[in-house]
Amino acid sequence: MAWKLLRPWFRALVDAGYEVHIACSRENWFHLLAAEGFHMHAVPLRRKVNPFVHIAPLWELFRLIRRERFLLVNTHSPVAALVGRLAAWLAGTPIIIYTVHGFYFHDDMPWWKRHIFVTMEWLLGTVTTDFMFVSDEDHQSALREGIARNPEHATTIYNGVDLAAYAERKNGVRSTAANALRDQLTIPQDAKVVGIVGRVVREKGYFEFAEMARRISALHPNVYFLVVGDALPTDRDGMVPELKRLVETSGLQAKFRFTGFTDQVPEHLQVMDIFVLPSYREGFPRSVLEAMSCSLPVVATKIRGCREAVVPGETGLLVPPRDAAALTQAVAHLLDHPDQAVQMGQAGRERTVRLYDQKLVQKRFTDIVGRALQRLASR
Repeated sequence: MAWKLLRPWFRALVDAGYEVHIACSRENWFHLLAAEGFHMHAVPLRRKVNPFVHIAPLWELFRLIRRERFLLVNTHSPVAALVGRLAAWLAGTPIIIYTVHGFYFHDDMPWWKRHIFVTMEWLLGTVTTDFMFVSDEDHQSALREGIARNPEHATTIYNGVDLAAYAERKNGVRSTAANALRDQLTIPQDAKVVGIVGRVVREKGYFEFAEMARRISALHPNVYFLVVGDALPTDRDGMVPELKRLVETSGLQAKFRFTGFTDQVPEHLQVMDIFVLPSYREGFPRSVLEAMSCSLPVVATKIRGCREAVVPGETGLLVPPRDAAALTQAVAHLLDHPDQAVQMGQAGRERTVRLYDQKLVQKRFTDIVGRALQRLASR
């Protein structure tokens, strides 16, 4: 997350004159962040519900915060936000800001389980001085549930997209570079490409994506399917081999392309004609914003985050989660109405420019940090 999503925000803080320290697990991008001049601290944070695995990182964060005497601690992601805020509070940090990329509780969760996670967020809200939200739905949920007590210290900043990197496709015409990448992927130039970007895990809706591909192939033989992503070492649900087995069982090996993790996400989006995200749970999906920035129509599930980013009938279509038939119908509609698909893609680009330009989001982020520090200085 720190390298792929947060680096522009951290860079904006450095450019504004702040000293930025990053505490995260020592993964592939740790040394890259260090090479860019950030002060890096390796803490073995893990995506686990088991509370015992968080004792060691909680202690390490507490010691780090006490030693460095940080004035402000900003946390990201549900688990890191829980451990980080608790450590910052125990260490006596005066400003604790939680950037909410999506609460762990969601629409499709049993009420009792949802209540547990809401209660945890409510308790942690008592030690959180400011909230930033990438989704306005989460913002309103936090106010409604009493997680964020003070509306003046809770702000929606959205996710941001580098509009230069995720370039506009004008009138549905692919660039020369996109056509060259199609050749590398052995995808015919006259074929339609339906794609998805993200971790290959069950909750991203890959079962439904595979079933949609099977049904679409029976209706539209000249359609290819592009999967940009892979599973992390911490993702142990076995979706990668299962997805490839489903593709093989359906006889679609020749129609699927798997890129694995790649730094060429913008280039692969330019290869696509339709972007699909059949996820079960999201915060505010950046992949949807990136696809919209590339002028792609989006088919996503009608869940938190997606239903805020996608305007149905204007920038794309929304379908119920876990519904391969509805997903197939939506994709088939866009394939059958290419002019409407192009218009939706252009409207998506315009929406991204208006709301999700990375420069706008960077300014919102640094402004909140600055205001929090000004409040502290005026006490």
